[in-house]
Formats: sequence, C-alpha cells, structure tokens
Amino acid sequence: MKGLSLINPVDSPRLLNETLRIYEVCDGCRRCFNLCPSFNTLLGRIDNYEGAVAKLTDADHRRVVNECYYCKLCFNHCPYTPPHHYEIDFPHLMVLWKKHLAAKHGVRWRDRLLAKTDLIGKLGGFAASISNGLLRNRLVRLLIEAVAGVHRDRRVLHFAGETFPRWFHRRARPQVTDVPVRKVALFSSCLVNYQATDIGKATVQVLEKNGVHVVVPEQRCCGMPSFESGDTEAIRQAARANVAWLHPWIVEGYDVVVPAPSCSLMLKREYPEILPDERTKQVAERTFDVCEYLMMMKKAGRLATDFVTPPGRVAYHMPCHLRDQNIGFKSKELLETAGARVDLVEQCSGHDGFWSAKQEFFSLSMKIAAKAVRAIEQAPADLIASDCPLAGLQLDQAGASAHVGGKAPRHPIQIVRDAYGLPSDR
Repeated sequence: MKGLSLINPVDSPRLLNETLRIYEVCDGCRRCFNLCPSFNTLLGRIDNYEGAVAKLTDADHRRVVNECYYCKLCFNHCPYTPPHHYEIDFPHLMVLWKKHLAAKHGVRWRDRLLAKTDLIGKLGGFAASISNGLLRNRLVRLLIEAVAGVHRDRRVLHFAGETFPRWFHRRARPQVTDVPVRKVALFSSCLVNYQATDIGKATVQVLEKNGVHVVVPEQRCCGMPSFESGDTEAIRQAARANVAWLHPWIVEGYDVVVPAPSCSLMLKREYPEILPDERTKQVAERTFDVCEYLMMMKKAGRLATDFVTPPGRVAYHMPCHLRDQNIGFKSKELLETAGARVDLVEQCSGHDGFWSAKQEFFSLSMKIAAKAVRAIEQAPADLIASDCPLAGLQLDQAGASAHVGGKAPRHPIQIVRDAYGLPSDR
C-alpha cells in the first residue's frame, strides 16, 4: 500500500486518505461482493451514501474493520494487488486500522488474553480432564461469556493430557542406520502442542516413515492471533523469538515444516514484512507446509508409496491461510497419492482464530460456515479433511460431520498416516 507499513506507527490522516482511495477502487470493482461480512457492510454503506465514499462515518469504518477476520481471501481475489499500480492490500489495510484503533483506544484485555495461546494451553493442559469438564459445563460457559465475552455455544478444542512436545521427547526413537533423506525442524504450532496433538504425532510418523530426521525446536505461538487486535508489536516479538530459535537449524541444513496453515503463512509471508532482516528471510525461504513438503519429496522420487489402506472418498476443505500461500492443492494431491478420491471444498469455514469465539461474531461465523457445509453435502464422502484444526472444529459444529456418519474432520496428514498403516498412537 502507498506510504503505509505495519512496522511503522500509523499516520492517521494518511491512513484515512489511503482507505478512501482503496474503497473507491473496491466500489468500482465489486469483485469481492459477498466474499465476507466486511465487504457486504462496506459496499452496502457506500450504496446507502449513493457512492460517496467520503461520507463513511467512524462507526462505518469500525464495523468494516471489526468484521474482518484476516482470512486473506480478498487478497488472492483482487486483480489490483502489487505489482499493480493501485497497490491494493485490503487485509493489511484492515490490520493497520486495528493497529490505529488499538493505539487510540487500547487493546481490550479480552483480546490480549485470547492471544496468549501458549499460556492458555499450559494452564488448560495442566489438569486436562478437569479443564475439559469445566468447558463442557453450561454454568461455567455462561460465566466465561459474561467475563471474557467468549460465546457460550462456541465449541473449543479439548486440551490433551500429554502435550505434543512431551510426547516427542519421551517416545521411542526409530533406529536409523542410513543418512537421513532430509532434515526437518518441526514448527508444530500451539494448537498442536496443547490440543490437536495427534496431528503432530502423525506429522512425525509420516516424515520418519519417509526417512526424514525430525527435531522439535523451542518455539512459541506464531503471533497470528495478535492480528485480530492490531497488536503488531506482539507479532514482532513472536517473530524475533521464533526466528532466533529456528535460524540455527536452517544453518545446519534443516527445513522448517509446519502442519498448521496459519503458522506457515506467518513464517513465510508475514514475518519478512514485520521483521525485515536476512535471518527472517532465510527462515521464510526454507519454511513449508507439511503436505507441500511431502509433495516436494514425491517430485524428487523420495516419497514412499507403499500405502495399505486407501482412504476412500474425502471431502477436502482447503483453509483460507493455505490458499493465500499460492502453493496449489498439495494436500489434495497427497491424499490422491494415498489412494483417496478427493472433492475440493473451497468455501471459508468462518472460524479464523478467535474471531468466531467472540460473543458478537459467533452467529455470523456459523452463517459463513453453512456455505462450506452445503458444499460438503453435495460431495458425498467417507471422510472430511481440513489442514486447520479450528476450521475442522467449525465444520463439525456447523453440521458437516453428520454427512459422513458423525466422523469429525481430520487433518490430511492423519489420513495419510492411516493409509500407510502406521499406528495412530505410540
């Protein structure tokens, strides 16, 4: 965008001028109409003012910003992104507004709390069975809604009794006699570390099945949740910490592999912008989504194809943050390599971080999810897959699982692990 950057303080007059410029382009284009709530609100308000973008009020601007959950679909949808001379980057415009509003009004304590995913994971996992029981209690959920603004009906991922890093370090390591085919530093993500731990286990099992040496470096939340509140300094701190932990492995010849699309997007695309230095660039260049990485191995003739249990027909939901990486349909291709018949579902799930957990946006998020569920209904399947655990949770709550005999959505790497005939827990 012209004259504005996430790493600098926001110049309010310049932000407003740039916003009106971009909104004029959006009004003339309207390609993103009905893509998300923000565009519905924006274009509806412009129509109310008979095309006079300058008449948008402060309340109008705030509603457009608050309804953006940083799915980034509009960036790939837009014909005017850089290097086009219009230089439209609507998602970053929204983050700049969130940053501006945070500087002007402060960040709500609720948003700061929800962004502390590592802390929540550690506390919730300390006594997982008790934590999970409390989260199923209606009175507790009503209290959480009243105090923290998390909707009482929002399903949440259960905490695991054993964290993924603990499992990784205590498990029996495979006996390796040959030089590894590749070396991987796994950035597992906070969701995998504390909740969706089987995704991490499946990732390690499939990589090791293919002769890859895996390490799990020290790491923290990638910082993506802080985009929700415009706390770019928190993102910068996360970037500094994770780059410091990952870069030494890059120097040793390791690649960074990530099973969570939001985290791989952060390392690949957001970190270099918010922390523009050589070490960050090197980490970004060597970071891969797990299915992207395995398909690279297949292209090099290094992927084992001795699958023993074909997955059947899979309705594969592609998360928005994976689409934004512009790597193609690698998870779909990997599932097909394992013997699956795959129907692609490209509609947004509407979860996107903790936006849909908020009391004021939960109902809207479920309306968004209904589009993806309808697409799944039209593709009769044996399994539902999504690379994002939160998207899978959202689809499950919206009713997608009812169309595959009650089977909850799974990560493609879990389905591939099963196709290899590897044990699901060890």
